[in-house]
Amino acid sequence: AAAAAAAAAAAANPVSNGRRRSRRRTRLQQRSTMIKRVFSALVLAVMTFCLVDLYYLVAVTKHHKLQDIKPAFQQQKEKVKEVWRKEKEEIKHLLGKDGKAAGASAGEVDSPTMPNDPYSDHINSNNNNKLGDNYVSDEDVDKDKEEIYEILLQAGVKRHEIDIETRRKLPTWTQVQSLYGTEPKIYGLDRCDAFTSTIEASQSFFGIAGTFNSGTNLLAEMLIQNCQITKRMQVFGPDQKGMRWQVPWGKHTPVQYREDHVTDTDRDVPLQNSIPMITIRDPYRWMRSMCKHIYGARWAHNKTACPHVYHDEEERPSPVRVKYKQTVINHKSLPAMWNDWYNAYLDVDFPRVIVRFEDLLFYGKNVTETLCECGGGSPRRAQFGHVKSSAKLGTAAHGANKTNLLDAIIQFGSDKSRLDGMTKTDLKWSHTLLDDNLMNFFDYRYATNY
Repeated sequence: AAAAAAAAAAAANPVSNGRRRSRRRTRLQQRSTMIKRVFSALVLAVMTFCLVDLYYLVAVTKHHKLQDIKPAFQQQKEKVKEVWRKEKEEIKHLLGKDGKAAGASAGEVDSPTMPNDPYSDHINSNNNNKLGDNYVSDEDVDKDKEEIYEILLQAGVKRHEIDIETRRKLPTWTQVQSLYGTEPKIYGLDRCDAFTSTIEASQSFFGIAGTFNSGTNLLAEMLIQNCQITKRMQVFGPDQKGMRWQVPWGKHTPVQYREDHVTDTDRDVPLQNSIPMITIRDPYRWMRSMCKHIYGARWAHNKTACPHVYHDEEERPSPVRVKYKQTVINHKSLPAMWNDWYNAYLDVDFPRVIVRFEDLLFYGKNVTETLCECGGGSPRRAQFGHVKSSAKLGTAAHGANKTNLLDAIIQFGSDKSRLDGMTKTDLKWSHTLLDDNLMNFFDYRYATNY
């Protein structure tokens, strides 16, 4: 009874009750803190384990990869040594049978210093290797190529930036002239005065045209970089240089639809205010390009049989159907498509100029300045600038198939790949179907090896 009375008295005491609640709260806080610490320790342990495991995984993977590439590295190193040995022998031969020339003894030639980098490709960029320097400057490599290097320099490509193997592939200027003559072929310059005398300069434009795969983008870029109509800029502002990347009716559209079709961006441009600058390309190379990028053209061919000029089974040329934005045109064959497109521009009565794509590569400065003057323009810069990025050119070029200027010069400076993929039947019927007037004026040679 006494204990019960004491407990009842204690329960009725508010001070005693507050102390008990405070002690209980303290114990709960201590327990919560301990749980948090334990949890944090567990998280830290897990993270440490993961990092260690990741490090181990990376280290092991890297080790295995190094082991995998080691044989390939060694093999490549041996190849470089073999190339180096052959170059020594070639230099020794050039120096003379006795191994002596220009004060160099046979012993000096036989004991060159290997470059520190086993993967050196002998590019002349601050290369301190004496043998490499002598070899790159060998007159046989650069003989008769000064004009080629000048073209590349116009695009900002310096000779010493080109590796020796690429320099060997560059055509000589004699080879270029044997293919394309000693000056560019430009048709229609006799009508330049008719354009500049009738169209106010501030209202005039240059417009680019050409069938598919004919180099229209390259010509557009060359004119944009190097030509401007000053009077137009004075009236409409410095951004209005008058160089448009296509004629108002569309650069690929056949000229007979000039008045029926207008592009969305050129609806306000009077047709007569734009002088067409037209590109034409070697028809044999053009047909091969059509195999890669057919645009709207459709004809019987496949990857193994292209351009498939003649349909053997049906004993007739393979007809071509071309779909443009607003019309469809049928041609008797692929060569006929080339003929029809350019002959239509030859027959018009308004000013227009036609230039070979190949001349844009090898006579770019001459062609650009001539066309600029023809249309009433003036040079945009003191020094002519060639286009470096692509022979197809511009943002409209075909992705991975773009060709830079250096590769284009190598490709078009030789006939080696001109007839690639063409059968004897293709060559025979191309000779029969291509237009003689076009071929003769633009000095394109018929293939006769069939």
